[in-house]
Amino acid sequence: ARSGCAAYDCEFVGLAQDLRVSFVTGDRQILAAFPPTAVSPRAFLARR
Repeated sequence: ARSGCAAYDCEFVGLAQDLRVSFVTGDRQILAAFPPTAVSPRAFLARR
């Protein structure tokens, strides 16, 4: 995969993109590969 992430991680990111929602994760590799879809819990809570 181009992102270097596992296929199942990419499936969750793809689902979040299809639903137009954020994917909240603590996985640094996913956070780096899929901004702005992937956001950290801290960043997500700061939006509120």
